[in-house]
Amino acid sequence: MGQSLVEQWAELAPEQVDELLAGFTDEELEALWVSWAFHARPEQLAPEWLWRWWLIMTGRGWGKNQTGAEWTVDRCEQFAAAGMPHLVGLLGQNNDDVKALQIGGVSGLREVVRRRGHRWHGAPGTLEPAIGIMREDGTEHISNIEVHTAVEPEGPRGRNFHTLWMDEVAAWKHKVDNVGNTVFTNAELALRGRCPAGMVPQCVVTTTPKPVPVMRDLSSSKHGPTAITRGSLMDNRANLPPEFVAAVLGRYAGTRLAEQEIYGKLIDSVEGALWTPDLIHRWRVAEAPDLIRKAVAVDPSGSDESGDECGIIVGGVARDRDTKGRPHLYVVDDCSTPLRPEVWGRAAVDAYHRHDADCVVAEVNFGAAMVPDIIHLIDPSVPVREVRASRGKRIRAEPVALLYDNGQAHHVGVFAQLEEQQTFWTPLDPTSPDRLDALVWLATHLFPGMTRPPAGYSRGFADRRAA
Repeated sequence: MGQSLVEQWAELAPEQVDELLAGFTDEELEALWVSWAFHARPEQLAPEWLWRWWLIMTGRGWGKNQTGAEWTVDRCEQFAAAGMPHLVGLLGQNNDDVKALQIGGVSGLREVVRRRGHRWHGAPGTLEPAIGIMREDGTEHISNIEVHTAVEPEGPRGRNFHTLWMDEVAAWKHKVDNVGNTVFTNAELALRGRCPAGMVPQCVVTTTPKPVPVMRDLSSSKHGPTAITRGSLMDNRANLPPEFVAAVLGRYAGTRLAEQEIYGKLIDSVEGALWTPDLIHRWRVAEAPDLIRKAVAVDPSGSDESGDECGIIVGGVARDRDTKGRPHLYVVDDCSTPLRPEVWGRAAVDAYHRHDADCVVAEVNFGAAMVPDIIHLIDPSVPVREVRASRGKRIRAEPVALLYDNGQAHHVGVFAQLEEQQTFWTPLDPTSPDRLDALVWLATHLFPGMTRPPAGYSRGFADRRAA
């Protein structure tokens, strides 16, 4: 990948820099300093053709957030120059993510607008801001901004957007509305506003890749003309704190996630994994049928030191069986949260009530009575069913994977982070991630007979499938 102009200048000798600066007026230097073209690496500048989607699929720290913000303000300036109405849509997983990442921060929209000398309309934290661009005739052109989230899929319906910025699409839950559309599909249908001559409605998607359907569809241009930019954390290493680079490399180096989280590669399958993206997607549904038994499974990570989250997965068993007389599992929500008891305890209780579940299922081998105690401290009325790990992780997980193989397990919508853990973990890993563990506890509770290995079980699931 290339260097930005400012990086190239930084490598020049002092006398060469002085010679360059002598060719600019003070006004030109001021304009150059606030110009994105001066600070951006070549791959951070929008491709010069009429694409509909610009998929920026890179590792952490590449500069996705600032690239999305700068491109959005570029569009505001272009609409201001043309004197045409401009509606911008910001889409994220939830309102907090949009406020903290797309609007706030040192590389968010508000800071880019300030640096370029434009006006940001709206108090800090507001979700109905606007960007004011002063034109040469002294009038101010307003670009209105709407915020929509993956948890409210119907929001963009009926709108006429000219510009969209979707952030971390691969990590969205992609909930569906009453006609089966997600916020992504509703926003796609709303990307239709009339643009100035030489421009078209466009959307930039900034995301770390994950093996979910929307990423594969965008990567293969199934949603229309798509420009794709790939990149690595290492491309932007010169602009990152050394402590951050060391922390990320220390966490992911030598793991399969390094290709995804550091180098921004879309990993579709992992050799030896019990689940594949195609297997999960094959049985995915938009809506769950009537469920007769429902549970919330909880797995704090303290048992394995495998992460900094508490896995909380919600699911149930369908009332009706299939033509072969088999029951089916439906995963309806992933409520996993940071690993703090006051946070995950409340999240588990809220999920229990929101989904009208029968109980909370908790693994207590390592946490002893911690999970029931935390749950009952928050709400004594919530029944807790304790499960204990009497077998190894491989033997516990393989029968659950077999439910997917048999078409008896369904995800209601997309649960990107859970599915990432399912498709990356292999039985050779000494630890398993928390969302996956919670899924296993859920299935073990709801399907006690079907997830119990047969007498004399010895061979691995992968061996039996290949036999």
